[in-house]
Amino acid sequence: MNEAELDPKMLNLWKRALLASEQLNWEYVINLSLPVVKAYPTFLNARLLLRRAEGENVKQQKKGLFGGGGGMGISFKSANKDPLLAINDLEENVFQKDPFNVKANQEFYELAMKANLPELAAIGLETIRAGHPTNTKVAHQLAEHYMAQDNPEKAGEVYRGIVKQDPKDMAAIKGEKDSAARQSIKRGNWEMGFQDAKKDSGEAGRLEMLNRQGMTREQMEDFLGQLSGEYEKDPTNLTTVKLLAELLEKMENFEHALGFWNYALTLNPADVAMQRRIELLNDKVQDLKIVALETEIETYADAPDIDQRRAELAEIKQQRGQKAVQEAKQRVERNPTDKAYRFDLGQAYFNAGMFGEAIPELQQARQNPNLRTKALYMLGLCFASKNMNDLAIGALGDASKELAVMDNTKKDILYSLAMVFEKLNRRDEYLEALKEIYNNDYGFKDVAKRVEASYG
Repeated sequence: MNEAELDPKMLNLWKRALLASEQLNWEYVINLSLPVVKAYPTFLNARLLLRRAEGENVKQQKKGLFGGGGGMGISFKSANKDPLLAINDLEENVFQKDPFNVKANQEFYELAMKANLPELAAIGLETIRAGHPTNTKVAHQLAEHYMAQDNPEKAGEVYRGIVKQDPKDMAAIKGEKDSAARQSIKRGNWEMGFQDAKKDSGEAGRLEMLNRQGMTREQMEDFLGQLSGEYEKDPTNLTTVKLLAELLEKMENFEHALGFWNYALTLNPADVAMQRRIELLNDKVQDLKIVALETEIETYADAPDIDQRRAELAEIKQQRGQKAVQEAKQRVERNPTDKAYRFDLGQAYFNAGMFGEAIPELQQARQNPNLRTKALYMLGLCFASKNMNDLAIGALGDASKELAVMDNTKKDILYSLAMVFEKLNRRDEYLEALKEIYNNDYGFKDVAKRVEASYG
């Protein structure tokens, strides 16, 4: 559910909680969010904000996970048989003091699954993952949960995190590949296409061959020859045309694949799934063109037609940016209260260089706890591009504070912050931001060169 479905009283509490989170008043956020999640268990944004506030509050008090207790100190079992009431008991009696408690979050997961609320259940396992990033057993459980809920994108993200922790975890390596394959199927709606094609007698074996992961290049070329012969005999056979498009895409001959998909759509104009697939593939072709042109321009900077290449690159980027903005606008018009769509629109504006237009969208998007840090980072870059340096420092500083781990995102934020300080000739703060990166990653961008030069 979203905030538009809240009753006026709870909506007021929710908005006050968001405001309190912007002011980093975490204890107040907890007090405001708790009644909302108890009244509306499926309002996940409130639950995520509550858990974040609890984590920040514990960190400030140096208890639980951050004080060395590891989030395992409190033991609690609700007497309530109703799963949602039992979850409320956990919220009141455990999570406010120990939000990363492994046993309590496992119980939270089981109770939410009993209530048939898998999205809510995932929050329990995600909380353990956030508080205990080396607990790969729970991470595997979370990834399997996402796969069972047909969410391969999130499953893949979890599996990648496991592999980062343990590069030898073969189950995670396989899981990441399986989730990527499943994600591709979902995006292209291949299953629907395969089921339609299998209605034609004799096609099942060929479809199975096409979908086989281990096909060699030679096998694919042989299959392409067979399909090309059939296409010459009957170019209006939709199944053959789609098989050709599938195979060419598998062979990474994307432009030719796009041509066959477009032709297949003329044979079946009502196929909405195919229309979406063509849009995605067209975006991919444009992205590949951009990369190829950028590489060519960088490699052959003195070529006689270099200006023409640069103009072509600028035009493609402009078209991609305008299309992304238009699509994001349409999604916001359909779902004006969804902060995730606001973020997408803000990002589209940002990528198109429309920084003024991006700012109000990103300001709304930061109300989504899952997107807040990204939105703040992008806001900071927007402000910096408009030379509004004090606002840029505020947004980038807030984004940095919200990341406890020195990952690549935090390094990018700190580096951007350092560049603003450098522009303002605030030397000490510039070096302080760079040294924070230097202490964790010597090889990040030109940080080592900048820091070491300051000692010269």
